[in-house]
Amino acid sequence: MNVIVQGQLINIFKTADFTNKETGETKEGKVKLQLMCQTILNNNERKNELFDITIPNNKLVDFENKIGEQVDVKCSFFASGNITFFGI
Repeated sequence: MNVIVQGQLINIFKTADFTNKETGETKEGKVKLQLMCQTILNNNERKNELFDITIPNNKLVDFENKIGEQVDVKCSFFASGNITFFGI
């Protein structure tokens, strides 16, 4: 299942490269978008939440000039306690 996460793009960052201590293999850090998303609560109050969404490196060009703007990010997700979104 895919979802669209909508929010204001606050920041884009890349995580540190990861080195597997057993194999010595290094994997490149992942690109993440930080989106400020607003949800409306049952009492009609608004709550802002910051989501970090990992995106494929080739999708960076779609977002790098949109900081401060409202964006839509096509995502898939998984849950292990909290819901985690990742761009596709």
